[in-house]
Amino acid sequence: MRTYIKKLQAKPESTRKQIFFGSLVVCMSLVSLIWIGSFGNKFSSENSTKAQEDVKPFSLFGKTISDTYNNITASVGNISLPKKQDVPTEVKNEKQVNLIPVELLDQTEFTGLEKQ
Repeated sequence: MRTYIKKLQAKPESTRKQIFFGSLVVCMSLVSLIWIGSFGNKFSSENSTKAQEDVKPFSLFGKTISDTYNNITASVGNISLPKKQDVPTEVKNEKQVNLIPVELLDQTEFTGLEKQ
């Protein structure tokens, strides 16, 4: 295999591109034939009648959502929220701190440097 690759590397670029394109066509043809061959099972008469009886995607989605909702309500039950008059209200007395504004007159006090 290594000798074959070395021979390909020694050939001109146009020849290497032709060999690459040819091998690409062969490989893709094999993949396409296998893919088309798998369609035979999907388009048989038994499967076509079965596909007509299958559930549509949106109805399946709706059924899944309704089943999920039913399961949640069954496990949790009906939760009733308390009325506003039944809920005790708490009044908190929080201490407030009044801040006093401070003016900065001379910055030398804070920096430790004197004006010159």
